[in-house]
Amino acid sequence: MTKAIFVLSMLWMSVNCARILGIFQNPYFSHQSVHQAIWKELSLRGHQVTVVTPRPLKEQTLKNLTEIDVGEAVSNVSRTSLLFMMSKDMGLQSITRNVFERQYKLAEAILRDERFIDVYNATNETFDVMLAEATPSPILYAVAAKLKVPLVGVYSFGIWSGLHYAVGNPLPPSLYSETWSTFQDRMNFYERLSSTLYYIWTRYYLNFEALPKCDQIARKYLGNDIPYIQDIEKNMSLLLLTTNPILYEPRPNVPTVISMEQMHIKPVKPLPKDLKQFLDNAKEGVVYFSLGSNVKSINIPEKLRKVLIEAFAELPYKVLWKFEADDLPGKPENVLIGKWIPQQDVLAHPNVKVFVTQCGLQSVEEAVARGVPMVGMPFIADQTRNIQRLSEEGAAVGLEHTTLTKEEFKNAIFEVVNNPKYKQNVKRLGEIWVDHPLPSLNRTIWWIEYVIRHKGTKHLRSPTADVSWFEYLLIDVILVLLTIVSLALFILYVAIKFILRMIFGGRKLKQN
Repeated sequence: MTKAIFVLSMLWMSVNCARILGIFQNPYFSHQSVHQAIWKELSLRGHQVTVVTPRPLKEQTLKNLTEIDVGEAVSNVSRTSLLFMMSKDMGLQSITRNVFERQYKLAEAILRDERFIDVYNATNETFDVMLAEATPSPILYAVAAKLKVPLVGVYSFGIWSGLHYAVGNPLPPSLYSETWSTFQDRMNFYERLSSTLYYIWTRYYLNFEALPKCDQIARKYLGNDIPYIQDIEKNMSLLLLTTNPILYEPRPNVPTVISMEQMHIKPVKPLPKDLKQFLDNAKEGVVYFSLGSNVKSINIPEKLRKVLIEAFAELPYKVLWKFEADDLPGKPENVLIGKWIPQQDVLAHPNVKVFVTQCGLQSVEEAVARGVPMVGMPFIADQTRNIQRLSEEGAAVGLEHTTLTKEEFKNAIFEVVNNPKYKQNVKRLGEIWVDHPLPSLNRTIWWIEYVIRHKGTKHLRSPTADVSWFEYLLIDVILVLLTIVSLALFILYVAIKFILRMIFGGRKLKQN
């Protein structure tokens, strides 16, 4: 009896107390807030979790969580502003190259960390699954191959086209554009042409430039006893994405692609006393202004800052501005600034009437979760696409910051505050976003544990992941059919020519 209980307990431990490795290299707070929710929950469920991250939780209560803080190493190689790297005014090819160049440096910084070297080189270290931030560059996926464990990709918004291609998701360029493109699902001819040319270019860039460089870097640190980097990427067991049915067009995903929207949304917490007093006393309403953790208000052009200050001074509302400095020259009396603001809790305050945002995905999710309509001012990446979708849904008004005037800004705020349709539409979107059989975090953890239980998801793997672009686009079939048609036409041409020669050649002989 005792032996049976021991065996059962060991089986329970093997299923429910797995060893999990996580690598999340990007230093951006908004991205990591999504990933933090996952590794914290896995730790709370009893799993032994080791995480490499520039944004550790540092929660002493999580006894079975080991965090390797690579924040300093990552910050040394990520000084280039995202505003410069991924500006919406840049071409897609330039953005793609910039993203890969940045990821090369981040991956090397992490692979050089001595504490992490001890993990991936340790002969006695065994893991059951590895979670990796699913960036365009697959370099760090190679750690899973070295450790011989299933790989789960996790990303805090929709992935770029190359990873859709790798896992076998259908990717016709006539329907789906790049995640940092401004093209919508109903593209016109010019957009479809541009999307197709970009699709062809990415196939070239990946196969002949980016992936060979990724493979070279991976082998430099992990040795040559690993598969080619593209094969590692294609064998990903699961891909968890922060998508939703509003900002992302519906698409046919393979079974291993799972949505995990609003992962980082937390219960409302009490506000700091001074902030609560400011919001409570603003009976006329509050405009909350924040450009997120990547763009930052302190980095915007002086001309734009002047427009904002002049407009805020003429508003009949209080303004709460996330401004990353101690002082804002020319600050109006109705404006309160703060270097850091508990955004989710502020948005939950009933006096907040409108959120002026850069429209990053996590900020949009927080606004929708708290039912606050938006004025969108996009700068980089997917932000332009996000505000376009929100405007179509009647939940926001979009502005172009490069040409913004004081009157345009004021009118947009008045429109959103005074027209009840924006508030109603945000609430409608919030109801759609959360209408699932399971809360998003529970669903995400279930799928990760599914991978652990079955030691991967080979049984769910799509055959399209193994099909080359040449085969996927039926280039070989088209060439064969064209050859057959051409050969048939040539034979027909020769036959007709022969018959005509026989007919007219015979008459000519008779005449002679």
